[in-house]
Amino acid sequence: MNRIHTYIKYAVLTVATLLLNACNLDINTDPNNPSSVNTGQLLTNAQLDIVNSLGSGPPGLSNPAGVFVHQVTQRSTNDQYAITGQDFSGTQAWANMYRAIQNLNILEEQATASQQFSYAGVAQIMEALAFSYMVDVWGEIPFTEAATAAKIQFPKFDKGQDIYPQLITMIDEGIANLAKTSALSPRTDDLIYNGNLVRWRQFAKSLKLKLYNQIRLVQNVTTQVNALIAEGDFMTSGGNFSLNYTTSSAPDNRHPAFREDYNITTSGRDNYISPYFHEIMLGTSVLNPILTGVQDPRIPYYYFNQLSAARPNAQNPVEYRNGNFVSIYFSSQGPNQGFDQSSSLTIVGLYYCGGRFDDGNGVTAAGVSGASARGDGPQRILPYHSHLFTRAELAQTATGTGNAKQLFTDAMNAAFAEVNAAASRGGAPAITTAAIKEYVDAVLVKYDAASDSGKLELIMTEKWISNFGFALESYNDIRRTGFPKIYDPNTDALAFTNVNRGYPQSYPYPVPGELQLNPNAPKQRVVATDKVFWQK
Repeated sequence: MNRIHTYIKYAVLTVATLLLNACNLDINTDPNNPSSVNTGQLLTNAQLDIVNSLGSGPPGLSNPAGVFVHQVTQRSTNDQYAITGQDFSGTQAWANMYRAIQNLNILEEQATASQQFSYAGVAQIMEALAFSYMVDVWGEIPFTEAATAAKIQFPKFDKGQDIYPQLITMIDEGIANLAKTSALSPRTDDLIYNGNLVRWRQFAKSLKLKLYNQIRLVQNVTTQVNALIAEGDFMTSGGNFSLNYTTSSAPDNRHPAFREDYNITTSGRDNYISPYFHEIMLGTSVLNPILTGVQDPRIPYYYFNQLSAARPNAQNPVEYRNGNFVSIYFSSQGPNQGFDQSSSLTIVGLYYCGGRFDDGNGVTAAGVSGASARGDGPQRILPYHSHLFTRAELAQTATGTGNAKQLFTDAMNAAFAEVNAAASRGGAPAITTAAIKEYVDAVLVKYDAASDSGKLELIMTEKWISNFGFALESYNDIRRTGFPKIYDPNTDALAFTNVNRGYPQSYPYPVPGELQLNPNAPKQRVVATDKVFWQK
């Protein structure tokens, strides 16, 4: 877990040694700087860049997506679906992702030349992951002229539907490289699996299945899906694709969302827990009654109330309060929306960022550290439970073999196991077996009574809840399936919540940056209408 502390120093090394221009993908060949970098350094840098760019907290793409999927709310332009090409999350993530891709390209070339085939395989799998999410977010991106280490100053943009099949091939080639005898293999320089090539192979096959599921509405992939399921060898419990942060604050290697919301020097916190999300987890939502009467035992692990019976007074007038839970509405223009609630609002908790478990003894979160709030929550990109929810979706929609109800059950239980693993790491009490069973059984009663569409909605809603902390996956699911039902401020019976923009179907390209510097760039995306290719 402390490996990130050892290798964080390499985050600057990439710039110093490769001199990558992240805007136009040009590689500076300055003879005064080395042209070859240690394979381990390249891998570590790329993993840090990719996970931090996809995840929660700045500059992760999940930062705005968390608002779009209504798990959190923010006082930002995201609050009105007003994402622009100048937003930090988009511009920085774009630059960092292409920096990572260039590192992986160089790693693959160097590793292949030196017969370090396992490094090459890991690089290909990582690159397929990165490109897949970039297609999911931006639609058309530089690929064919960015997927090599060659110097191409102004790469052309490729269509998403042309890129995805090549990612499947890239994954297959990566798996083949993992199976070769390698002169050197990753170890502690691999921040994801610590050099466990079996885990990498299982993840690669799970990623491949995820990509097939992503395109199932625009392409008949039943044959490919069932062939892959027949092979098996998918990720198992404990095989999460995730990056572990540490408790170190000097240098600060804690989870980015923890740094944002628990930092004592922060004048205002970034994320409010969405009241919509909160009420669904309570089982009391009127706007989305899908889980009515089923209270989720994960609530005190998911978010932390700074207020309590011993500390009942809010800092200022509040917009939304439910007991000790304090938040604001999405797209609110209400009279109490703008008051500072940094010491009163409910914030992200033990799961997912390594924050504080809510034991009911609310305290101000600023400066909380030690056993009560550590900051070492992992960034989960593809956890085991998410893979099982994908399997359940495929079975429920008759795209893949398997018992949808059993897979759904297994997915929910795996999600609870992940929360209990976080509880163990953070010194919190575990959710009891009885409480888990009571919740899962109650959801399955609803599942049995639902139509086919209702069954799919329950699967996707539970996946949405379980993937709290990695909103990009839920953002994909909502745009692909329409589930879970999202919050609509124009129909919530509140006069002060309104939105006049359409739901973001994609992210805008970075400005300034790609659109201004690359003459091969397309026109800026109209995010409310420009869908990505797999959206039906």
